[in-house]
Amino acid sequence: MLLNDLKALLDEEVAAHTGLKADLAFEQEHDGKLSAGDTLRLQQRKYYWINQIEGIEARRLEQVRRLAEQWELDARKLTLREIIARSPEPLSAEFQGYHGALTGLVAEIRHLARETGANAQARLKAIDATLAVIGEAVKMHPTYSEAGRLQKRTPTFKSTSA
Repeated sequence: MLLNDLKALLDEEVAAHTGLKADLAFEQEHDGKLSAGDTLRLQQRKYYWINQIEGIEARRLEQVRRLAEQWELDARKLTLREIIARSPEPLSAEFQGYHGALTGLVAEIRHLARETGANAQARLKAIDATLAVIGEAVKMHPTYSEAGRLQKRTPTFKSTSA
């Protein structure tokens, strides 16, 4: 039955969103404290969840299209709210639960992503400011050549020295 298949997809979708939310919450909790390797692994897990969600959404859209055909409706107008209204109990209540769960998860994910992104942006601005101070300090003070002689010109750094 198409409604049971849709229910299974929504269950998968809630699980994937829950996984993404958990990783975002972990990232927020450990914001700026993770090693580069841990940060990379966390990014990979988040991309995994995003890819899972995209795949599930594509399958769900196809399922809704088939359901719309069966009900002789325009698939673009068949929302989960409409499916809830047309579904028999207990499926209607289960779909309502999925709707609430997904709505809540998406709101939490957006909040966590915005907050973590703002924190990362602030750290980048601090790094830029530090680099600007270092750059100005180098311009103001005389430096020495490799031979040990005082240089009056602004030093140039090889790209490998950074």
